[in-house]
Amino acid sequence: MRLNFKAIAHFTGILLISLSSSLRAQSDTSHVELMYTVTLQNITGRLGQMAYNGKQGVIYLAALSNNTLEVIDLQNKKTVRSIKSLRQPIDVEFQPNSDLIFVACLGDGLCRVFNTNTFKEETSFRFDNNVSLVKYSPAFQMVYIGYGEGAIALVDANTLKYKTTIKLPVHPEAACVDENAGIMFINLPKNREIGVIDLKSNTVGSSLKLSESSENYPLAYDKDNKRLFIGCRKPSQLLVINSENGSKISSLNIDGDVNEIYYDGSKHQIYVTCGDGYLHIIKQEIKEVKQLIKEPKPTGTQNKPVAKSSSKNPKNNKQTKKPAASKPTQPQYKTVLQDNYTTLARIFTANGARTSVFIPESSQIIVAAPAFADKDARLLVYRIK
Repeated sequence: MRLNFKAIAHFTGILLISLSSSLRAQSDTSHVELMYTVTLQNITGRLGQMAYNGKQGVIYLAALSNNTLEVIDLQNKKTVRSIKSLRQPIDVEFQPNSDLIFVACLGDGLCRVFNTNTFKEETSFRFDNNVSLVKYSPAFQMVYIGYGEGAIALVDANTLKYKTTIKLPVHPEAACVDENAGIMFINLPKNREIGVIDLKSNTVGSSLKLSESSENYPLAYDKDNKRLFIGCRKPSQLLVINSENGSKISSLNIDGDVNEIYYDGSKHQIYVTCGDGYLHIIKQEIKEVKQLIKEPKPTGTQNKPVAKSSSKNPKNNKQTKKPAASKPTQPQYKTVLQDNYTTLARIFTANGARTSVFIPESSQIIVAAPAFADKDARLLVYRIK
């Protein structure tokens, strides 16, 4: 048998490049380090979203396929409670003022509310179907519940009374709130757009269209610089747009199945977790620059010929007065923001590890890894340097 040495060399080169990239992704500790892991026994299948309770130092994990809400003590690195009999819990939100946890369940259209001290179920809200989003606004003291073919229900975060419903064109996904402006941005992937909701009047305004990307699921927001960070799955990229006019500012390639994005205003960094098994750390640099908006004008007499008299009579040869020269105008500038985004690190986490939660006060990002092959499900606790 004759060996094709060219093919072998080509395959070996590809293998070495792939292995090198993988090792480089796993060993990059200059920007992030894995502090510890928490094993989650007997948790199988798909994992939903997480929320953090800073008062008790616990993580709430919606174990979707397991039909449970897991309560994990980070200090003692173990599960301390499992709330059972939930039907496909997918999203969870902690309301610290009243010590309540809201759990959105896909399986039965319920959003269930539990007391985080007693774990007693305080109440529940039933919707048509597809309850997949819960968002709490501290400024408005309101909980926003996304469901159905396109709607958001408003519930008072303290009295737990239903207020009203905002109708949307399609099913909502991730949302973020500008508390100062009273605006909610919400991903509407079926329409390839971002909805803009006025939270003072609870009305839907004009949307921000995405012309080059689709399957926009996760979302994060930089309120100081009015930047929206959108995770798109087709193609796999992080899209940066101006939240005021929808103009594209930048885009970066990321791994597939993007599911979570967080903006760290203290470090000016973006954290992205993808189901393909990677955590991206992206640096944001924004500076003010002057942009020319009006060119300077020359003086009024420049390039103008002086008329000569054709008369031979010297008496008629009166010298024409030159018009007074106008002062040249000064160039005019406006101050604009100039953005630059750079990937600092691409860290391998675990196969299918798409959900995460960011804790700003401790600079930690916690990634939920589902059970895979012979490995139990687990939380990977990273510290951002």
